[in-house]
Amino acid sequence: MIIIRAKYLISTPGSCIENGAVAVTGAKIHRVGLWCEMSAIPGVEKVIDLGNAVIMPGLINTHTHLDLSNLHNRIKPTSNFTHWVFQVIGARMRWNDEDYVSSIEKGAKLSIESGVTTVADISNTGHAFSVLKKSPLRKVVYKEIIGLKSEQAADIMKKLKEEIPQIKTDELLSVGLSPHAPYSVSRELYQAVCGFAGESRLPVCTHLAETLDEIEFLTKGTGIFPAFLRQIRALPEGWKPPETTPIRYLNEMGVINNRTLLIHCNYVSDEEIALIQSSGASVAFCPRSHRFFGHTNHPVHRFLDAGVNVGIGTDSLASNDSLSVLDELKYLSAIHTISPQTLISMATVNGAKAIGLESQVGQLREGFEADICGVGLPEQLAEASTASGNEPVYQRLFSPASKNIFTMVAGIVCYNAAT
Repeated sequence: MIIIRAKYLISTPGSCIENGAVAVTGAKIHRVGLWCEMSAIPGVEKVIDLGNAVIMPGLINTHTHLDLSNLHNRIKPTSNFTHWVFQVIGARMRWNDEDYVSSIEKGAKLSIESGVTTVADISNTGHAFSVLKKSPLRKVVYKEIIGLKSEQAADIMKKLKEEIPQIKTDELLSVGLSPHAPYSVSRELYQAVCGFAGESRLPVCTHLAETLDEIEFLTKGTGIFPAFLRQIRALPEGWKPPETTPIRYLNEMGVINNRTLLIHCNYVSDEEIALIQSSGASVAFCPRSHRFFGHTNHPVHRFLDAGVNVGIGTDSLASNDSLSVLDELKYLSAIHTISPQTLISMATVNGAKAIGLESQVGQLREGFEADICGVGLPEQLAEASTASGNEPVYQRLFSPASKNIFTMVAGIVCYNAAT
């Protein structure tokens, strides 16, 4: 048995105690509580003292593209999404298998060091399944599916149904499907993928309502997308827009349900938020990527007020400065009036629910997986917490100087800054 102790412990978003500890047996959490009680547990083999830090559930990244990690600082910020896509295509044009492998490995390493214990990763090339299988991260890897031409759907599905059973899953690796977006996937392919996902009990995620250009393309068939899609030879001859918004379009197809993770949802109406809430779908919000593309205010408050389950994602290093969910929380804490408890929920319990792992991770509870992070607090603000709900602890947790110092996944120490 291993015990991890620290000055503070947040076992669930609303519970913060001083001098807390977590006892771990094998891959599971054995007990959570005060250090004075935990220290008396028999059979303890090792105590890891994190000192002036907060022990928390491991952070969950509900949306990332780890295979783009090597593009950090190589893609210029832009409000023109198709220009960004061309930059990414151009940068990866000469990549070989080794480049993709090193990019994914880099992303996994940076994630672990930042306190992320679970990622929902999109695999564009297929490399992520084999590379991440070797990583100690917990992961749901979504196979990306693209094809706007209706006549391609049957062949794409035939290949997909051959590939998915060949992927070797384990306790840390799950598989999902990701029809990319309404501007890159036909109605026929969306419905076929989601039908297969339902039969195979696989989770589904899709990029949705990410840009105003996407909405214009689907409602009117105009804007920058037609020329972009023709340039990459992806627009079918005679393609007609569905003349509705992305969210309504997917809802009409039966794509949106309680196993669907909707990525971004930057531009939505109140009626569409109500539709998402009633469907049980979750939303992955990527705050700093949202800033990178110059989007207007994200409707995160409206989602939360409506009771929609919202998780936090980083997107990729092609549109972000780090893969740290903690950095996303710091950014949100600075620009939004969202309570610290809600921010922590978004990065833990909400994220777990978004990817279907809510009974395993996202909380420090007896019987849950021992996925834990420890965030070191700035020394200069180390005064004792007050009776006002431990507010100084949350202030230090989200201060620029806080830093993850410890990461454990399934009872295995993956990162310890002290060693």
